[in-house]
Amino acid sequence: MAIIVVEPASSGTALIAAAQRLGHPVHLFSADTDDRIVPAAQRRAAASLTRVDTGSADDVAAAVRALGGVDALVPGFEYAVDVVAQAAAQSGLPHLPPEAAALTRDKYRSRQRLSAAGLAVPRFALIANLGDVARAAAHVGFPAVVKPVDGCGSLLVRRVDSLAQLHATLDGVAHRAVSDMGREVGHTLMLEQYLDGPEYSVEGYVGPLGPRVLAVTEKILGPEPYFVEMGHVVDAALDERDRARLSAYVEAVARQIGLTLGVFHAEVRITRDGPALIEIAARLGGDRIYRLVELARSISLPEVMIRSYLGEPDPAPGYYDRLSTRVSGVRFLAPKASGPFAGVSGLDDVRARPGFEEAEIYPRTGDWVSPLTDFRGRIGHVLFSAPDRPTLEHRLNDAQCALEFGPALADL
Repeated sequence: MAIIVVEPASSGTALIAAAQRLGHPVHLFSADTDDRIVPAAQRRAAASLTRVDTGSADDVAAAVRALGGVDALVPGFEYAVDVVAQAAAQSGLPHLPPEAAALTRDKYRSRQRLSAAGLAVPRFALIANLGDVARAAAHVGFPAVVKPVDGCGSLLVRRVDSLAQLHATLDGVAHRAVSDMGREVGHTLMLEQYLDGPEYSVEGYVGPLGPRVLAVTEKILGPEPYFVEMGHVVDAALDERDRARLSAYVEAVARQIGLTLGVFHAEVRITRDGPALIEIAARLGGDRIYRLVELARSISLPEVMIRSYLGEPDPAPGYYDRLSTRVSGVRFLAPKASGPFAGVSGLDDVRARPGFEEAEIYPRTGDWVSPLTDFRGRIGHVLFSAPDRPTLEHRLNDAQCALEFGPALADL
C-alpha cells in the first residue's frame, strides 16, 4: 500500500520513516522541491518527489490521479491539513471531513462551534478591522491575547493588558502577515481571554470508539507577552482527577469538531474552572513531542497516523492502556540579544551524558539571530530521557549549562 505525504516538515518528516517501518512506499508532494525544503535524506527515502501547488486541492488531487496506485494521502504539516482533506475526498481516499479540517485551521470558527455546543472556551472576538477593536475589548476584557486565526508556532501571538496596549500591538502587527512554509498567516486576527493556569498538550487519535487521548505533555513557555514553547515533558505530572477531566474534555472537543480519523494535537490550559481549549490540530504535535511520547510510552504516533489514514479500524492496537515506563523532555535554546551566531561548544560533552537522545543547533556560524518572539527565535534543543522526573530535570539543566555559546549569545 502506497502513501503520499504532503509537505513533510517538523514532526511530519517522521511519517516517512514510519511508513517505511510499516512496509509502505512513500511519495512526497511539495510546492518547492529545493534541497533546503526537501533535504537529501528525505529524497533518498522517498519513492518519488512531485512538485505541486499544495495550496490547491484540485492540483493535489490531479497529481494523485497522475501518480496512480495510491492508498492514502497524509498531511505532513499544519497548513496541508485542509487541502489534503479536500483532495483526498476528490480522490476517493480515506479523509477527514473537509469541514472538520477547515475548523482545525480556523481558531475563530472552531471557538464558535465549541461554544455553541456548550464546551468551555475563552471569551473571543474577531478583529477584522479597526472598527472592531473597542467592541472586541469590551466583550473579552483584559488581560487578553491577540493572535492570527490561522497561525501556529506562536506567530504574531501577544498578551495585552489594556486597550492602549491592544491598539499599540495591533499597530505593530496589522498588515504584517508572516510567511511560513510558503503560506501567509496573520491577515485576520482575533482577541481572546487570557487563560490563567498551567498549559498542556494532549496527543490522541481517532479509533473505533472515537477520539482517545494517548499522552499528556507538560509545557514550558517563555516569558510573556509572547507564548513561545521552550520545553516539553512527557508524561505530565497530573493527578488522576485532572488527567481524567483533561482527557474527557479534549475527546469531547475532537468529537464536536468532527475528527473521524488520524491523530490530533490539542493545547489546553487548566484554569480554576476546568480545562479550556487554546487550539486543536489534526496532525502530529511539533517540537519533537512525538519523539517524547515514543520514549516515555513506547507509542509511535507517526505509525498511528499512517495506519489510520490507510483505513485500519484500530490504528493504535494495545496503546490506550499502555503505561509510561520512563519520562522524557526537550528544552529549547534562545538568545537574549540580536547578533551574528558565533557557534557553540560542549556538544560532545552533552552527547556523552546519561539519558541523551538528541541535541541540535539550528543556525550556522554567522547567521543572524534575534530575541525570542516566536518559534523562529529558538536556536537549538536538547532532548533527554530518564527513569523519573527529578533525574530528567537534572539531566536537562546540566546539558543546558554544558553548552557554551559565542560572545553574541553568552547570556542564555
